[in-house]
Amino acid sequence: MIKTKNLLILTMALVILLVIGFWQKTSHQNLTNRSTTTTIIPGTLSKDELGRLTLGYGGDEEAVILLATPEGWILETSWNAKANEPKIDNLLNNLSDLVGEYRSNSAEVLADYGFVPEGAVRIKAHDRSGGEVFDLEVGNKPEAGMGNFVRLPDQNSVYLVTKGILGQLGLYGGPGTPQAKHFLDLQAVQENRVDIDRIVLTDGGQVRELAKEFNLMTPTEADTTAAEPTLDRNSWEWQLVLPRQTALVKTKADAVLGAVVNVRATDVVDPGVPPEDYGLADPQRTATMIREDGSQLVLEFGAQRPAEDDLTAGTFMRVRGEATVWIVTDYTVNNIFKPTEDLLPE
Repeated sequence: MIKTKNLLILTMALVILLVIGFWQKTSHQNLTNRSTTTTIIPGTLSKDELGRLTLGYGGDEEAVILLATPEGWILETSWNAKANEPKIDNLLNNLSDLVGEYRSNSAEVLADYGFVPEGAVRIKAHDRSGGEVFDLEVGNKPEAGMGNFVRLPDQNSVYLVTKGILGQLGLYGGPGTPQAKHFLDLQAVQENRVDIDRIVLTDGGQVRELAKEFNLMTPTEADTTAAEPTLDRNSWEWQLVLPRQTALVKTKADAVLGAVVNVRATDVVDPGVPPEDYGLADPQRTATMIREDGSQLVLEFGAQRPAEDDLTAGTFMRVRGEATVWIVTDYTVNNIFKPTEDLLPE
């Protein structure tokens, strides 16, 4: 009888332990790996409806401030320089109807997902009347798979989204402070090469002028309108006009044209700094494009900026009459100011 009673007690104890173990396992799964999904940011986001985007990390919640203006989006944190709107579109497309898979609601494991006391990457958006549209924190990337862990600020619930949000902020190595440069429109100059008739280059007092000589389009024999030959603006040769007259190799002179009509910068700097600090008070190098209609676009090149910390080396440049001061590479400058000897027939 005693043995039967002891066996009964042991059986009941085993059942209780199994129940507790099952409850603990189920509770942990519900806590950390529930399979349900949640819409974190509902609706389609459009930059046409937003007025302000802020990107931050930790205590600096406004490391990057993007603003909508009647002329387009600008970066307030980069001296109101023009923003790269396709990158804003890409970010908003990834955040539209953002769905996440539940991972945890325990404050004790927030750090495992990248939500540490020092803070995480934070994205906030307001509409054009100032109302908040969304506020999102972005944590680590999962060890395996794609996406990022996210949560709503001041909430413990963590979700895994499959979209790589950090990559849309230029943070490819993991959470960190977003950089304004990632959202800059660095297209400093964009002209149609067909519209340019002449290029005048000044370099330390020396002046060189390159001029197109357009080929003629002669009417065909079947043309009975007695039309005169006309210039073919899509077909030309190059002549050096100053300091002397001589023919240039078309492909080589076209390379100079290609460099001057399409200038991509690497950075912008504070336009409020005195121009002499950038070597732009009396620039020794200029490149003037003269268009078909006689209008001109003048590029001014100043001093060189050495590489320092996260600042890239380059040359200060601005378009005459505009406020933005750009940093352009030596490669760009050298392609524009090629020696005359490099443009002549061999």
